[in-house]
Amino acid sequence: MNIVYDIDSQTGKLKLKFKQNILDNLDKDAKEAFNKYILPMLTMNNKFVLTGSLSLRLLGLEPMSPIGDFDFGLREEFTEEDYNNIKNFFDLNDSKDGYGWDGAGEKIKTPYKFNPKEHMWQFSKTWKESQNDVLGVDLDLHKYFKMDIFNDEILRKKDIITVYYDDFELRLIHPSITYSYRMRYALDPRSSTAFKYWERMMSFIKDAKPYYNTIRALYNMIARVNEHNINIEGDKNRIDYIRGLVIKREYNIDEFFKKVWEEPKLV
Repeated sequence: MNIVYDIDSQTGKLKLKFKQNILDNLDKDAKEAFNKYILPMLTMNNKFVLTGSLSLRLLGLEPMSPIGDFDFGLREEFTEEDYNNIKNFFDLNDSKDGYGWDGAGEKIKTPYKFNPKEHMWQFSKTWKESQNDVLGVDLDLHKYFKMDIFNDEILRKKDIITVYYDDFELRLIHPSITYSYRMRYALDPRSSTAFKYWERMMSFIKDAKPYYNTIRALYNMIARVNEHNINIEGDKNRIDYIRGLVIKREYNIDEFFKKVWEEPKLV
């Protein structure tokens, strides 16, 4: 399980949080793209919900291995203002942007005209990172990621799972929806990816028990968090008691490591 309980020492409220270093097994460029761009996007616009392969891997349903695109779903309508804010703030490239020629024969960029009824919006980002090679020569490493914002349907509140990544609220789509889309692709012979998704879904169906066990455990944790938070709402005595337990735990941990580091070494 990639998710643990976390308690606020001031309010006494519980929340679910991803384990530390959960992205360590993700390839370096994808991890950097997530921390540098994807996480801030999810934070600055609460309409976004993380979907696709990464959402499954964060929930522990698939190995944390290399990923292709970053996928977003929507809780509310994606507006032209949203589009311009995310594109301009993060300096993203839109796959629908084109090029033309001005009156002097110079090539110019022709920006895509926003359409709220698009099936999806597809952005990409390229950036450079300088690095010295073994000979001390400066090299520019070009890094790249692609992201899709799907506009097929507005996600319902009950289809969203909220887990904290450090101090950031991360909204993920319920995995059943991701798997249902994969099955749709698998059964559509018009798609060039049909066979790939067919193989994935056949493998999943043959051994779906871990999926059900993980989802059951996750929703038991969500129920426990909700019950705890409802019970302590407005109960000052319980909040003070929990706060005392948290402070005591933190103090004991500090004392434990202090003794470990100050313990005389054997000669």
